[in-house]
Amino acid sequence: MMLSPQAAAIKAGVSRKTIMNNIKSLELAAHRNNQNHWAIRPSDLANWMKAREERSPQVRSENTRDIPSSMFTSQHELDALRAQLELNFIKQRLEASEHDKEQLKKEVTELKAELKKTRADVNEVWRKFTETLADFAKPHKKRSPFLLTKDMRVYGDDDEITNLFTD
Repeated sequence: MMLSPQAAAIKAGVSRKTIMNNIKSLELAAHRNNQNHWAIRPSDLANWMKAREERSPQVRSENTRDIPSSMFTSQHELDALRAQLELNFIKQRLEASEHDKEQLKKEVTELKAELKKTRADVNEVWRKFTETLADFAKPHKKRSPFLLTKDMRVYGDDDEITNLFTD
């Protein structure tokens, strides 16, 4: 049997205006019947009363005790359990991604340190290379600069070069 807003208000111990405001805000499920009047299922009213009582316990109505607990649908409980499971799953995924994020941060830090060391090694090699080249370009105090002369000979298959330095 469907309830009118007035009958629902009496059953819930609230005013008709409260029922209508909750219907308009979609907190209380209701639909229009063939005569274009609001109709409320007793189970929807019971669920609304339970939710209202949970939100603000001081609004507790004495008429709530008249509604048997079997009128509360289990669909809401199933929806709540489903939402809780989804929340737990999302929490686990978040924790896993946080762990992955920490691992990636650690790996990036190690790679940065390795890159810094490699750059330092490469810079050291280039520094030594340029110093060596600069040393070859400088004239030596004990000998004259390196000059190619006609006296340099290549003998045989050994490609042996003799008399590289002039005295």
